[in-house]
Amino acid sequence: MENSIETIWTKGFLKEEALAAPRINNLYQKKSNLLIEKLKRTYRTDNRSIIPLAILAVIGFSLFGHVVLGLYVMALMIGMYFLNKKKLTSLERISIDTTSYEYLLRYREMFFELKRFYTRLLGLGLPIAGITGYLLFFWNSPLLNDFLKLKAIYIIGILLLLSILLSALGVGAYRLSLKLIYGRFIQKLEEMIADMDELQK
Repeated sequence: MENSIETIWTKGFLKEEALAAPRINNLYQKKSNLLIEKLKRTYRTDNRSIIPLAILAVIGFSLFGHVVLGLYVMALMIGMYFLNKKKLTSLERISIDTTSYEYLLRYREMFFELKRFYTRLLGLGLPIAGITGYLLFFWNSPLLNDFLKLKAIYIIGILLLLSILLSALGVGAYRLSLKLIYGRFIQKLEEMIADMDELQK
């Protein structure tokens, strides 16, 4: 569209009259809303994808005779879905009551707070959930019985090593998915904030 927000944003400042403060503020507000709405839609879609994956997980494990493990994995994923939904609500509460600049700064702050929260959650929670999953998978199997017969120091060492591995994999996978799914939104957010910083100098 010739008169789209992106077109105005790119070309609007070429004309002297476009530099009027009210028009600049209006453009920033529209572009801020557009960017944040896209980010929210992506977050919602990303979160909703957990539900079919949880159903597939319980079906898949059940087909291989691990019904309890399948239900456990599904419960974890459904729990993550509701946690994500609750966190999204906190982002929804951010309003553009003040300036576009303060709005974007607040949204960036909240987004990185969520990033730190999920990094800690996966770093600490995934080893616990993963080891529990392994126990359910090998329950009543000769391999688990042999493992439990080892000396306590070896059991602790193996569990510690496994925890570190699961923590590293969980955090690494999360950071990678965050970059792939939300990287371009965060880049645009940072660019807009940098532009506003320059205009305020």
